[in-house]
Amino acid sequence: AVSFSWRGGRLGVVICADMRYPELARTLACDHGCDIILQPTAFARDISFRTWKSFRETRAVENSVYWLGVNYSGERFGCSSWTPPWVDETHEPEVLGTEQGVLVGVASRVELQRVRRELPFGRGRSSHHSAGL
Repeated sequence: AVSFSWRGGRLGVVICADMRYPELARTLACDHGCDIILQPTAFARDISFRTWKSFRETRAVENSVYWLGVNYSGERFGCSSWTPPWVDETHEPEVLGTEQGVLVGVASRVELQRVRRELPFGRGRSSHHSAGL
């Protein structure tokens, strides 16, 4: 697992289909203390494309982290997104279309602490796996 510190936070990196392995995101969140997980990828609009959205949202919520999914632009790609640590009707991911663009996401330490306090999904795990949650 790869992580690094940047501007007072901790970022983890997963690539492409790594999101399909929940243990990797959990390791980055718990063992590495990541607040944001960055996922550069090249997901084409094939049969699995829609699952990318589901996985990004699931991994963000179950690990109480922000998730930045960055994809190629263009007709066959797109949908880069910034997903908050909690997703509901008032906390939706910000998503680009298929055109090139800039997605600006704000990571709030206060929001992370609130989500981790009010929705402590990591507390049900053994202490070895839930140090950061």
